[in-house]
Amino acid sequence: MEERKCVGWQEQETSRLFSAVQEARGSGAPLRQVFEDLSVDLGRKPNSIRNYYYACLRNQEQNTPRVQAFIPFTEAETHDLLRQVLTGCGQGMSVRACVMRMADGDHSRMLRYQNKYRAILKHHPEMIAQVRQELLAEGVAAPAQGKNPPDEAENRAASQMMAEPCVQKMLEGMKELLWRASAVEEKEQLQRSLDRMRVEQDLRRIAWEKDYDAAVQLIREMRACLESVRNSLDGEKRCDVEDCLAKAASFPNKHAGEA
Repeated sequence: MEERKCVGWQEQETSRLFSAVQEARGSGAPLRQVFEDLSVDLGRKPNSIRNYYYACLRNQEQNTPRVQAFIPFTEAETHDLLRQVLTGCGQGMSVRACVMRMADGDHSRMLRYQNKYRAILKHHPEMIAQVRQELLAEGVAAPAQGKNPPDEAENRAASQMMAEPCVQKMLEGMKELLWRASAVEEKEQLQRSLDRMRVEQDLRRIAWEKDYDAAVQLIREMRACLESVRNSLDGEKRCDVEDCLAKAASFPNKHAGEA
């Protein structure tokens, strides 16, 4: 986990904090208890430890890589792609070799070019035929319409290779690894969701505790006010005041476990 660098926090302290949180997850203990226990060992206030932990979580989410947005092809880029691929194929190159040369060895760019060419070949073959005629009119060699021998040879070789038992075993192994990686990623996503829920629960509890403390303080002030006027009352009014004071006195003890 990538931590935010906070003044005064050492690497071993941060490691200890997240180890304690991990143990609490397994035992079901609240994060608040973790912060309180570490406050004694680390010599820091529980609130300071809590704030640092939540800051690390926020920093981790901000640094999570995002999927790169799809960039559509312009008309000029599409035309240039078709010209270069057809020119290369006319020289005996395969489509894959052409797009790899265009991408300067960049695999992601190569896939982008290759997928675009295949989409045009499938859905708009007339565009390929038009560029082919354009090249022939310029005296540039181009593959015969509807044929691409180098790619056909590559496809046959690939089919033969895929039929090999060792390749089949390798693919099964890769499939198993991908399944395991997917399961781990799903588990991590669920754990992050659970962490966020615990954070929200702790923040709500902190707010409730503040409200509770404010209510207790207000009741104490009201008790002091009533006690100051109690002796000046008599009869039924004094009984009512005595009853209110008794209820106010029992409030903190009665509701302390609910805060």
